[in-house]
Amino acid sequence: ATARAAFVAGAVDYLLKPVELAVLQQALERALRRRALVVEQRAVERAIRDEVAAATAELERDRAALRAVSVQVAEALVTAMEAKDHFLRGASQRIADLGASMAAALGLDEDAIEAVRLAGRLHDVGMIGIREAVLHKPGKLTPEEYAHVQEHVRIGLDILAPLRHLHDTLRHVADHHEHWDGSGYPRGLAGEDISIGGRILAAADAYEAITSKRSYQQPKEPGEAVEYLASRVGTLLDPQVYEALKVVVGRGRALTFLE
Repeated sequence: ATARAAFVAGAVDYLLKPVELAVLQQALERALRRRALVVEQRAVERAIRDEVAAATAELERDRAALRAVSVQVAEALVTAMEAKDHFLRGASQRIADLGASMAAALGLDEDAIEAVRLAGRLHDVGMIGIREAVLHKPGKLTPEEYAHVQEHVRIGLDILAPLRHLHDTLRHVADHHEHWDGSGYPRGLAGEDISIGGRILAAADAYEAITSKRSYQQPKEPGEAVEYLASRVGTLLDPQVYEALKVVVGRGRALTFLE
């Protein structure tokens, strides 16, 4: 029982008294060989771990580079879409900066703020698939034309599908036309079932729409726009998100991100 307990505790051999010198020497040699094997095994395991870590880091760098290129391609599509209409130029960047500022005002963490900012840049990428005659129509859209415009959310998500790692960003893009009261599209979500980024972008998009010149309207001043949007709280807008919009517009500045 004592010998068994000693082996469990880490002993590698045992000797019986009286100990002969030759036997002791043999036991020491066995112990040293075993220790050398253990040291060598640990060194090999450490080398393997280091090699795997280095390979993983390199793979992650490659993935990050690919992700960055993919995002840049999507942003280039947004820029190309906006270039077709001078009323829309820079709109996605303004919405992105305003949305990020609102996210910060709501106390979201840095990763969440960045997800909202990126969603703001990419939220209307699907507009590139909308017919220009509909996109630039100065008058009221027919029900069929409006249904066609609504397709931009699905088209955008199809374009952004390879960016699966941007999970929160993609959900914000999917939700940016959902309304607090459930009257939005494409899924008719309501309240907190809508992602926080979707709720923020709904407010930022509405603010951008009424403060920017369009072929069919003159822009409202910032204070006037905020006052106007108060009537949409509880229907289009999340009340807390609206308060964040008021704070950011009241400060007269938004976060600006350098590309």
